[in-house]
Amino acid sequence: MIIDQVWPFIGDYVRDLLMTSIQEKIQTSHAQAASFKFLKIDLGDIPPRIGSIKVNTKNVKRDEIYMDIDLMYGSDADIEMRIKGMTMGIKDLHVRGELRVIMRPLISRMPLFGGISVFFLNNPTLDFNLTGIANAIDMPGLSDMVDTIIQEQIAALMVLPNRIDVPMVQDLASLARLKYPLPDGVLRIHVVGAKELIKADVGLMKKGLSDPYAVVRMGAYKFKTHVINNTIEPTWNSIFETIVDAKDGQLLDIEVRDEDPGSKDDSIGTTSLPISTAAEKGTEDTWLPLEDVKTGRINLKLEWMYLSKNALILEKEMELRNKLSNDLSCCLLMVNLDSARELPYILRTKMLRAKKTMSEPSPYVKLSLGQSKFESGIKADTDEPRWEQNFRFLVHNPNLQTLELEVWESKSKTRIGNLKVPLKNLLVEPDLIVDKFYNLVNSPSPKAQVRMRLCLRVLTSEYSQADIEEEEEEETPVETLESKESSVDPVAQQSASPADKTAKAGPAVVKKVEVVKVEKVNKVSSKLPEGQLIPPMDSSTPIKDSDVRQRKSPSSNQGGLYGRGRIQITLRYSTQRQNLVAVVHKCVNLIPCDTDDNLADPYIKMYLLPDKSNKKKTTIIKNTLNPVWDETFEFPVKQADLSSKTLEFSIKNDTSFYTSNKKFIGIAQIELGNMDQTKAATHWFDLQPDEDDCKPVSLPSETDL
Repeated sequence: MIIDQVWPFIGDYVRDLLMTSIQEKIQTSHAQAASFKFLKIDLGDIPPRIGSIKVNTKNVKRDEIYMDIDLMYGSDADIEMRIKGMTMGIKDLHVRGELRVIMRPLISRMPLFGGISVFFLNNPTLDFNLTGIANAIDMPGLSDMVDTIIQEQIAALMVLPNRIDVPMVQDLASLARLKYPLPDGVLRIHVVGAKELIKADVGLMKKGLSDPYAVVRMGAYKFKTHVINNTIEPTWNSIFETIVDAKDGQLLDIEVRDEDPGSKDDSIGTTSLPISTAAEKGTEDTWLPLEDVKTGRINLKLEWMYLSKNALILEKEMELRNKLSNDLSCCLLMVNLDSARELPYILRTKMLRAKKTMSEPSPYVKLSLGQSKFESGIKADTDEPRWEQNFRFLVHNPNLQTLELEVWESKSKTRIGNLKVPLKNLLVEPDLIVDKFYNLVNSPSPKAQVRMRLCLRVLTSEYSQADIEEEEEEETPVETLESKESSVDPVAQQSASPADKTAKAGPAVVKKVEVVKVEKVNKVSSKLPEGQLIPPMDSSTPIKDSDVRQRKSPSSNQGGLYGRGRIQITLRYSTQRQNLVAVVHKCVNLIPCDTDDNLADPYIKMYLLPDKSNKKKTTIIKNTLNPVWDETFEFPVKQADLSSKTLEFSIKNDTSFYTSNKKFIGIAQIELGNMDQTKAATHWFDLQPDEDDCKPVSLPSETDL
């Protein structure tokens, strides 16, 4: 109900954000997207749904609350844009992801917590259809380019390490934890090789092998190995490193692809792994089976690196690093770009009278360390900008490397000052932290300064209880020691296990971070996740088995009235388009149909009866009894005729011609006579077993609900 009420306002905010900020970023992010422009943005009337809420009660401090929200958005959005002179649209937009909400620190006065952080733990899944000329000509690569652009902008906004932070109490000393969060650690990933890959290059003039490479993803990061031609058993030996912000929740995803120059590369297997598995073990060398293919395995070696503020272990860690590879990092540098003051005014010329005047600058900052380069946001018309942005750099040798900073004026495109900070200076600072104003050089203003907080951490594979405990004290809210409003129990904090104490700091706010990541897959523990799982009121979401494929049938009492399963749909009527809009969300506890693994490959056929000429069909979901579609379909129908219509959903199992597997799963027919045409409504329906003698059911009324 709350989401329904605020959805129109969220739509207005998102439209303004896309038009004013995201559009410009898209134009500058891709050479082919320089002409990109939004023409129309309407997020529709159907708000996102919350599938479940998991409240974490372990591995968190007593003065913070962690919630993981399963967010699903199957929309009736209407978006139009122009690119390269072509006008196209996006419809049937579907987004699903796990959203983490952190409220901390808890305080004893309203609003009871000092700040809130919101971010996606992993990249949300995204699906949409193009309309207009783009759909008509089916231009190769256009849909992929639009998909990439949307994914990148979502990731840059709120996929770890990027996030949205909102301070709720401005004068709270312990908000330092919100402003300067520490990552959990760094993961080193060695993508060794693969075996038994499928032969993707078959056919006339092809080799009967593959040209494989691996793509590794974690949060907003994406990396790839080199391509090895003409083999199904490649050896890459590619080593990557990635900063991990939330090891309890983030996933490593890996996809093996076959390179096809001149056309879209084929996927020849995927797999994923919770990062917590590697963090708990410290090191792991494993072969992982690839999913969605008949054969294929990939070999990964993972090493978890803790963050230490003990500068005395640096030399030892560098020696160990050099034995593996000189390209690996030995430290992590976290830069909080806070603010600047006394920046020089800029001489500008007014266009009408060609008169020159002095005006305030619109500054932004460029930071670089080695090959990594980042830019801050632009602060318009101020000589005392406040950025409050975080950036992270993986450091190879702090004794030799230097952080370089340049302040630029965006309108005149001129540099108005710079400075350099040798990282070796941090090695002699208490706790390897410096927080101060730095004087700019080569600036027209002799008093120009930039304030930064620099924090250096040594990467080590050895857990040091003393270092971690001291880190916890540093991150403990100041209120614990100085304020009467504290709700933190220091004794309880000291009782945390070593493994717990490395995962307390939240992710950092960054514009971009060029770090390397990896992925791997393993069997996940079959025990329930920590915390409480709160399912939606109208569903009984089954607990998934930990195996790669779900092999357990749902219990009989969750299979609906007829034991065939249940289907969840949202219905609404669009008076503007004269269409019935149906969103197929998911089915639960379907009957097993395949004799070899007690699973099914379900899809749904839909008809608006009594007319069967306009058939709709979902995609096929492989190897599951609990498929999730979140797909939107529209049926043209006059409003006056809607009360005489019945909507049919027939759930089928995708089978081959000669198989003995079951084809029919279940059916539901919904009479639309009492449909409330003024709003969208989501309902569950039991699947019936008789395809030829299905009994139509009415939509629940408000009284029934």
